[in-house]
Amino acid sequence: MELVEGYDHQSGVHCGATALRNVARYYGWNYSEAACFGIGGGPAFVLYEHPTEPWVTFRASPTWLERAFLERLGVPHSFRRGDDLESAWENTTARIDDDDPVILYLDPSPLPYLPEEPDHLQPHVVVLIGYDDETVQLSDGAMENRKEISRATLEEAWTSDGIVPLDTEYLVVTRARRTEDGTDAAAAGLRQAATYMLEPLQIKRDARGPGEEGLPALESFADHLGTWPDLPEPTRPVRAARRSIDEHGDGSAFRGLYAESIEELGQRTELAPDLADRMAGVAREWRTVHERLGDILEEDGANSGRFQEVASRLGEIADREEAIFEALADELGHVEDRE
Repeated sequence: MELVEGYDHQSGVHCGATALRNVARYYGWNYSEAACFGIGGGPAFVLYEHPTEPWVTFRASPTWLERAFLERLGVPHSFRRGDDLESAWENTTARIDDDDPVILYLDPSPLPYLPEEPDHLQPHVVVLIGYDDETVQLSDGAMENRKEISRATLEEAWTSDGIVPLDTEYLVVTRARRTEDGTDAAAAGLRQAATYMLEPLQIKRDARGPGEEGLPALESFADHLGTWPDLPEPTRPVRAARRSIDEHGDGSAFRGLYAESIEELGQRTELAPDLADRMAGVAREWRTVHERLGDILEEDGANSGRFQEVASRLGEIADREEAIFEALADELGHVEDRE
């Protein structure tokens, strides 16, 4: 098997930020997972209408994080989408031959080592680090060890027409150097997160599908959740919501990871030190929401008061997040960010 020599696989909290951390360290850049998450834009909230069900679902992190991280650091890179499978295979394996790891965007459902019911919406971000004629080796931040899958399974996961469509997408560093200042990149990532959550229409990036975004989407989600007791099967959207909050066992919609981002990057950008603590408090509230949704499942959705309790708590979370992101914007300013 052809392998990227010297690549060190480590697991983490967020699949994309972990992929960035592992790739960054391979190229000799000293960035933690939290720093990668924050520079890439940190948390998000995107509300999607379910295509086949009468309810909504959401994601809690941006789909553009990996590209934004490289852009902000001025790292030359190539992002491709829509190649036919044979061309995509030839292009990515050629990069492995040159000892360049390749970030892939996959549908998690076909990956045999993940739970049968995936714990988050696609795309699932992994790093291709090896191949032979029949198999590939992946560095998946959700797993403690590297994983091998068949080439056929990779091709099945590489394209999808699900809620978030995928079409042989991959990202690779083309020249391993940074041309932008790290402190400026940190400030830009924090600034984008504040602008996105407060004024999502100001951020011209692709959320991969129609739907509300930012804090308005979180408030709408709370409203939707309050109506779920009237659905024929109210526990189904509850399970989907719990999975979105608890991607890879984080349990806090990545607000805990973002608290670490604010703490680390805030030291570079001279942010008020209490902002990280306030976001850590929000993370605890998200964990409580996750627990309350679990209570609803145990009661088989029979207690409609539980739904209203969770909806009310989500409204309070939205208010707390708004205050934090307004403080971030006041200290760093708003930004209009174009893809």
